[in-house]
Amino acid sequence: METKPTAPPDQQYPPQQVGYPPQDQPPMYSPQQAGYPPAYPPGQYQPAITQQPAPVQQTTHTTVVMNQQPVLVQRTARNWSTGLCGCFEDCGSLCMGLCCPYFLLLDVSSRMGEGCCFVCCCPGALLGLRIKLRVQENIQGSLMNDYCAVECCPLCVLCQLSRELKHVGRP
Repeated sequence: METKPTAPPDQQYPPQQVGYPPQDQPPMYSPQQAGYPPAYPPGQYQPAITQQPAPVQQTTHTTVVMNQQPVLVQRTARNWSTGLCGCFEDCGSLCMGLCCPYFLLLDVSSRMGEGCCFVCCCPGALLGLRIKLRVQENIQGSLMNDYCAVECCPLCVLCQLSRELKHVGRP
């Protein structure tokens, strides 16, 4: 069996360093990053830098999140300011309702923000206006009560809507 001669420890080659380039080669450079001059290996010509890189402005935002519980305010429903048959409490709306109920309906609709097209195009406009006002002003009642009142006495409902609008400040 033949054996290979081994060199004494002082004549062995130096160990290789893992992950580093050999000493006689220039180090490897990472790709050029934006805003920096090109990297040159040692010993090569490097041109003079004529322009400084632009400063990078960083903005920081602080966001404060407050965990607040919603406040639920429940008002108790109130009654109508006048009853359904209180037509004589406002003689102006009564006279207009008796003479020209359609014009009073147009007036009530425009005072509620619906305009005249709602009255002209919707056959149940009076019922819709009564429900809207009752809900907006938190007035006691139900859909069935509104429907029955409009079907039984539409003129009284119309005058009541006009009086209620005056009461809440929409003259």
